[in-house]
Amino acid sequence: MSAVNKHRGFPRNSTHTTRAYTLQPVRSRLARWSVALVWTIAAATAGAGAAVWALGQAAPEDRPGASPDALHAELADMQLKLEQAHAVSAALQESADSAQADIAKLRADLMFLRSHSRAAR
Repeated sequence: MSAVNKHRGFPRNSTHTTRAYTLQPVRSRLARWSVALVWTIAAATAGAGAAVWALGQAAPEDRPGASPDALHAELADMQLKLEQAHAVSAALQESADSAQADIAKLRADLMFLRSHSRAAR
């Protein structure tokens, strides 16, 4: 059998198995840092471009040519939306208060029923 193992070159018959192997980095540290720096600069540039674009889209009234009538109409629209939001908030608060009162009543009923069921035993 040892003749077969020697012929096939199995590791247990090899004398080179005691060598220590270590991983070597493919790129130098300078190359890795420069790639990281390039990606950071690209991300910062993209973020700045997106912020500039978003600010340019969000403020059309700052541009010249915006008429006072258009601004007044937009202000009236925003006031209407604000009043609607307040109405919705008030309705939700009223609903929440009603639910809290129902919960308190149900808890009181439950405690009453539990105390009577224990007394009956």
